Amino acid sequence: MSPRDSYEAKAESEFAEVQSQLSALAARAGKAVAAGRAEGERLLVAAQSKHDEALHRFQLLKLAGADGWDAVKTTFETAWTELRHALGPRG
Repeated sequence: MSPRDSYEAKAESEFAEVQSQLSALAARAGKAVAAGRAEGERLLVAAQSKHDEALHRFQLLKLAGADGWDAVKTTFETAWTELRHALGPRG
């Protein structure tokens, strides 16, 4: 085998190895994306639940009579704070 043939054969072998590494990397990236998507969906469901609770508390606040308004306001503010925390620092 000539030096050129040897060199080209070695390069082909190394390309095959790199292709295998790229395939493994792609598989790991796919798993990371799926895990990230699942976490994002979990956070979204939690935030939506907090939103629904805060909205419910706000509706109760609007319906509350003068004698119970302060108590309902406190529960609304708690629900609102939990919603803002669920949305994170930019929410």
